[in-house]
Amino acid sequence: MLRALTYLGARPACGPPAPLLLPARGRKTRHDPPAKSKVGRVATPPTVDPAELFVLSERYRQYRQTVRALRLEFVSEVRRKVYEARAGVLAERKALEDATEHRELMAWNQAENQRLQELRIERLRQEAREQEQRQAEEKARQARETQALVQLKEREVLQLQEEAKHFITRENLDARVEAALDSPKSYNWAITREGLVVRPQHKGS
Repeated sequence: MLRALTYLGARPACGPPAPLLLPARGRKTRHDPPAKSKVGRVATPPTVDPAELFVLSERYRQYRQTVRALRLEFVSEVRRKVYEARAGVLAERKALEDATEHRELMAWNQAENQRLQELRIERLRQEAREQEQRQAEEKARQARETQALVQLKEREVLQLQEEAKHFITRENLDARVEAALDSPKSYNWAITREGLVVRPQHKGS
């Protein structure tokens, strides 16, 4: 005993101090020698009945299997309840959010449809005004063209009437022939590149 206490109390010169461990009362340490009465004793385990060992092993196996199944069932039930509670709250919150979002989207859709309808009506009115303006401009252009054509025809008629005064008819044929003989005209002349008229020089002039 003193040797064991000396060993437990001994500590190296350097390093932290080792705790002093005292043996429990009534028990030996691993370093104590065995008792003299048990020096040659050989520990033999008690005999076990194989049939009893098989029955006990089988019962212990069934017991552990049953307890394990019950534990898994209880755990799954608790988890299912927690999930149902959490999922129920989340589902209710999600349904409320979806309903709110649906109402907001429907209101936005109605407002957008109203805005687009007003824009479409305004666009149709603008197109109708532009169409009426184009039709009025087209009618005015056609009226101007018709007026211009009528004026052109009137001028042509007046010019033709003015030119008709100088036409040669059966009634003034003799007078026109005599007037042509009395005032002969010479068409023997040319025009230069500068636009000047060059007439032939008569010998008597």
